[in-house]
Amino acid sequence: MMGCTPLRIAVLLVGLMVAASAGAIDISVRDSLSGKALDAQLHLSPTDGTPSRSFSLTGATTRITPGAGRWQAQVEAMDHRPLTFEMDAASSAITVLLDPYAVPESYRRLDALAAAQPDARWLQRHVRRALDAAAVADALIEFDGHHTRSDSVGYFELPLDPWQPAEFSSMTLSVRANGFAEYRREGFVRAAGIQRVLVVLGGDTPAHARIEVGALDRSVALPTTDEPMLEASPPRTRLPPGDALLALPLAPPSSIRVGYADAACTTSCCTGSCNFTCVLPLEPYVRGGLDSEWIASWNTQSLRAGSLAYRSYGAWRVAHPINANFDICSSACCQVNDAGTHSSTDNAIARTPGLMLTRNGSEAASSEYSAENNSWDDPNDGLSCSNVDLSCGDGYAGSPSAGWPCLPDSVGAGHGCFGHGRGMSQWGTQRWAIHASAPRWPWIVDHYYNDNNNENGAGSGQRTALMTSPVSLSGLNVLPTSIEAGGSIQLGANASNTAGATHAHLLIGASLYQSGQGYVDDSSHDLPLNLAPGSQAITRSFDTPGSLASGSWDVLLSLYLDVDENGAISALDVPMALLRVNGALQVIDDRIFAHGFEP
Repeated sequence: MMGCTPLRIAVLLVGLMVAASAGAIDISVRDSLSGKALDAQLHLSPTDGTPSRSFSLTGATTRITPGAGRWQAQVEAMDHRPLTFEMDAASSAITVLLDPYAVPESYRRLDALAAAQPDARWLQRHVRRALDAAAVADALIEFDGHHTRSDSVGYFELPLDPWQPAEFSSMTLSVRANGFAEYRREGFVRAAGIQRVLVVLGGDTPAHARIEVGALDRSVALPTTDEPMLEASPPRTRLPPGDALLALPLAPPSSIRVGYADAACTTSCCTGSCNFTCVLPLEPYVRGGLDSEWIASWNTQSLRAGSLAYRSYGAWRVAHPINANFDICSSACCQVNDAGTHSSTDNAIARTPGLMLTRNGSEAASSEYSAENNSWDDPNDGLSCSNVDLSCGDGYAGSPSAGWPCLPDSVGAGHGCFGHGRGMSQWGTQRWAIHASAPRWPWIVDHYYNDNNNENGAGSGQRTALMTSPVSLSGLNVLPTSIEAGGSIQLGANASNTAGATHAHLLIGASLYQSGQGYVDDSSHDLPLNLAPGSQAITRSFDTPGSLASGSWDVLLSLYLDVDENGAISALDVPMALLRVNGALQVIDDRIFAHGFEP
């Protein structure tokens, strides 16, 4: 037996330390808006039948050792929405971002000011220390020729000069605080509204960086996704008015794991350089990225169309992770996501929560997009064109050899290709939004992803994605079930919303149907609905016309998204949910049977 030399003892101690830390995960929980650290509870449910485990997470970071394998995790913190996600014990560092139930008063106040002053601009949010997420007070914030200081909780609010529509220059954010190197972020684009930036100083967060804006910086050639092409799309239901197509029911994932370069989830990275996993709800993820892919000053119809593309691609990556420790990276290698948001893109996202695209009806579609998809490479524009197949030609979008057939896209004519050419054209969405025909965002989405239901013969290959809905109806109740023509009924049902955010722009519609008679509506009793996440009971009345034919009538209850924002169901609105009970209402025309006596 050999003796224990000092060197051998040191090697043994190092080995014990490595063994002790094997399987350990450093986990942090933060407020998704302010960035402050939260005390939380972590509950782990195994996928292999081993016992469940729970951990208390306190302070800036807690080290846990959950054991090998994959776990279904749920994180709960006071005054915040719980979050569920799948956790791999092979992960080494995870930051969980939780949404507060209540939006801070400072956000609500500034949002109200921005709504009342359409051209006004502000910079807002918090300054935090990377080490422990503590507030950094008295930091000097300089942005676009103005300055302010953070208060005792790290909060800052900086009024800026009003936005000028012709402006398209970039800005630099500078933050100085005692004990830290100067923080600089270059590349912000001017837009009316509120630019919100979480500033994190020190630690693993770089002091100087340039933010990415995908529509301006699309220079990364991405590989094509491997989503199979289908021979036929899922069947769809048509509804009045206008014979509109019912959105396909599909619940979005509740969370997404994003690869970041820093534990504070502020520094974007490509797949191979992401050292941290940041877990957050899907809607905050979309808010953290849409302003980094689209341009915040663009027309709201462009931004709303972009929100579906961004959300759906992220959701597709949840089902098809790019890495064992995270679903998607945070740079233009995947789609850009960072700690900045903008009120203009936030407002667009709030109009489409949970809406995605699907090709098979069972999962989100890989809704690819790039800056400019016109199939012509301008040799003089200096832009990077990575489209592998420009055979469609000028005035068309597409990349046939990559599965995206040629699509007539007149707004792109004369503009040089910028990006891979697959899916939605980002600049195309803006040009359509301000086009004389003024199409709404559903038309723009359908134009690029299914050629408006095969309008021009290009709805094939990957251009077959259909819009989905996160809301549903169940348990239709009709009272009374038997009436005379001209009578009234009450309709009730249970409405559910899986979007993870409130649907504040729904309309409750209803119709009666009888073969040979067609549909009968009562638009005067259509109601607005504010549907929070979860389920709630809804009711509405329905007055039948005195001329209603006798016999058995089907009853239809529906939810529409108010696309044209006029408070009434129209052919422009998107039908999101339908509940139909055949023969639920009997209309009697014989007064002897209706009243029990002669008139």
